[in-house]
Amino acid sequence: MLVMGGATIAIGFLPGYHSVGVWGALLLCACRFVQGIGLGGEWSGAVLVATENAPADKRALYGAFPEVGAPLGFFLCNGLFFVLEKLLTPQQMLAFGWRVPFLVSAVLVVIGLYVRHHLQETPLFQMAQENDTTTKTPLKELFSCYWKDIVKGTFIMGGTYAMFYTLTTWSLAYATTALGFSHSEMLLFLMGAIVEFAVLIMTTSMLADKVGRKKVLLTATVGLVGFSLVFPYFLSGQHNVLGMFLFLNVGFVIMGTLYGPVGAVLPELFPTKVRYSGAGITYNLAAVVGAAVAPSVTTWLIARFGLHAAGLYMFVLAVASVIAWLTTKETKDVDYTK
Repeated sequence: MLVMGGATIAIGFLPGYHSVGVWGALLLCACRFVQGIGLGGEWSGAVLVATENAPADKRALYGAFPEVGAPLGFFLCNGLFFVLEKLLTPQQMLAFGWRVPFLVSAVLVVIGLYVRHHLQETPLFQMAQENDTTTKTPLKELFSCYWKDIVKGTFIMGGTYAMFYTLTTWSLAYATTALGFSHSEMLLFLMGAIVEFAVLIMTTSMLADKVGRKKVLLTATVGLVGFSLVFPYFLSGQHNVLGMFLFLNVGFVIMGTLYGPVGAVLPELFPTKVRYSGAGITYNLAAVVGAAVAPSVTTWLIARFGLHAAGLYMFVLAVASVIAWLTTKETKDVDYTK
């Protein structure tokens, strides 16, 4: 929590290009790298606290609550940027306004640390300690015995990550530079779609508890395959409001369905003694595969082959996700105490 929070707040204090040149960009990349380390360590801990305290038939629902943090944070951030753009001039936004959301995040860091400080180890981990079934070398055991599950989990999640950053980071940049949308318009579009995203996280997680994770997520992944081929046609023409509405809303229906139950699925792939490390490493490898290059690759594909090729990278990862699911057993009824 401190690593993630410290790096986020530090971005608000970074010197600009006019004062330190390219070092400003390098320092920003360094802070983003540190943020990733913090997120990787915190995500698996958060979902394990939720799922290991959950009734056996509600693990996906409990695991969805940490996942809702993503749309909630995104909504707050975009909402604050929207308000700032209305209150400040473009020159003021460039001078200092963009720093405000990063500095204000200190409030959330304090709240998060308070919550973390008052949490106890989960009953399942305490049971493992009492039965002496933990391991002193979880990474060694993880990569020697469960590397197939790491690979499967990475590709199960990889397409989801690629979709999220295409829907958010890439779409905001592309729409405001090539499609004639203003920054404020896109922030409003995204905030509306993010609400839908949060609702789908919760509802599909409850569905995954009833019918199984594989049915829900495999269906949504097949939908992602189709969406990756179709969505460029939603973005044709200048200031195509209907097309942008369809792109974001259809996309976030699929995204919410994919993202919610994953909070239960990735931990369920691993036994208690390596669950924290397994879920965390898998989640972060998926981020590297799916998110690290998705906006850049999408931009390159458009420049090289045209807008119709924008979804090809997402399509490849979506097909890999389908294959990963077809080779993975249902995890809903696994013995979570082992």
